[in-house]
Amino acid sequence: MSLQTSRPFMPLDKGLEQKIKNEALTYLKKGKPIWDVFHALKSVEYMKELLKNEGGNARILITATYLLNIGYGLTKIDKEKEMGFVTVLRFKQRHALLGSKEADKILRQINEFTEEEINEIVRLVFVHDEWWNHSTKNIEDSFNDFMIVEADTLGMIDPEVPQNFSPEERARFINEELIPFRIPLFRTVYGKVKLKELIGKAMEQVEGKI
Repeated sequence: MSLQTSRPFMPLDKGLEQKIKNEALTYLKKGKPIWDVFHALKSVEYMKELLKNEGGNARILITATYLLNIGYGLTKIDKEKEMGFVTVLRFKQRHALLGSKEADKILRQINEFTEEEINEIVRLVFVHDEWWNHSTKNIEDSFNDFMIVEADTLGMIDPEVPQNFSPEERARFINEELIPFRIPLFRTVYGKVKLKELIGKAMEQVEGKI
């Protein structure tokens, strides 16, 4: 069963995507060492797969996925001596606020998005990490939110993404955020199947190193 009845697919122009990617990378490279760039690019890969299966507005969803974590590059989190689960939690709200404001600036400078698209992308950047706490929308109206949660989460749990957490801290993320908050939000067939595959590999990887 799909997330909802299939949505019309609206593509993102390759040239425009490259502009967004280039802008995002300037911030991501200043964020969490090792992690932010690889995580963002992997999440975009998963978003493209979700769009193939579910439809949706790639102009909004791919763009938002590139920009989700640009706020970390504005928080100076890269100066932290230790990069653990609690460290990231301390910066989450600030990165969402700073990232959403910066996303608004970037999109207006590029000047190829409608006001409606900008507002939705900025909203997704702001709520993406704790949507389950922010959202007042009905489940039926939350297509974009679920798509973002799935792509972002798959990009987090994929064992091919280089880790800046220790195995112990990665296990803590899985047990304290992934399982209780993120997994219950998965709606698509593709997302659920891929999540099962990836979480199995991730747990094997973690348990083999602890």
